Amino acid sequence: MDKSVGITARLDRTEALKLALEVSNRFKAAGFSVFLERELAELVGEGERAIPLEKMDTDLIVIIGGDGTILRTCLRIPKPETPIFAIGLGTRAFLTEISHERALEAINLYIKGSYKIETHSKIASFIGDFRLPDALNEVFITTRHLSKILHAKIWKDNVEVADCWGDGIIIASQVGSTAYSFSTGGPIVDPSLDAFIVTPVCPVNLIRPIVFPDNSRITIEILKPKNATIIIDGDYRREIGGRENRITAMISEHKVNFIRFRYDFYRRLRERLLFPLEEENEQKT
Repeated sequence: MDKSVGITARLDRTEALKLALEVSNRFKAAGFSVFLERELAELVGEGERAIPLEKMDTDLIVIIGGDGTILRTCLRIPKPETPIFAIGLGTRAFLTEISHERALEAINLYIKGSYKIETHSKIASFIGDFRLPDALNEVFITTRHLSKILHAKIWKDNVEVADCWGDGIIIASQVGSTAYSFSTGGPIVDPSLDAFIVTPVCPVNLIRPIVFPDNSRITIEILKPKNATIIIDGDYRREIGGRENRITAMISEHKVNFIRFRYDFYRRLRERLLFPLEEENEQKT
């Protein structure tokens, strides 16, 4: 039975478009059925292989770009657990392992079966009975107007945890602990821990990030203002208000699966988050 691969890429980078065509040709040469996201296919002259991202029901999805491209893709693909082969264009993309220089070499390893699957939990969130798209990194709750302070209560299961006054509240997954939550002072969670984090953003009262076990049900009850905004993975946005004042979050039944060739979380952490600015400054001097 033929295997299929879908390819998507950052569309505003020439090197991404060039690499997407090279990746497509390599998989085709190996006997894969290859499809490209519609806009990408048109840009690289592969219109006969075009398919909307929302209908990319393939055995593998190759993403060329940074973390934003990965998050956007994971929000839209029809089967959330389809393995992701992420190729990075820069030095800061934390979710990618393979650089664009080593992309074709890594594809050869994948074709030979020399790879591992790295699995991460996602966050399911609800407004009442309405389910929002699952988040790979975080669910961010904030006010519609930046000048306003969000006042909300944080609940774990049916227990009130804390009142929060601030710019917003982040509910982050384990993998999301290295993203927005990290930049606002949240802890980094080791991949072996089944947990997620609630991080207040710029709180004016004495409250700090809290790590909860993965069987928790977290509810954010918005008290003021009456209207608020939910942003998922920096891409999906929904306005809420009136009686819709509670957002509930828990670990999703769906996972995300990354293709990996070597797994070294702390090496990636050192190289891309903890010391990259220092290394860049050394290179400039």
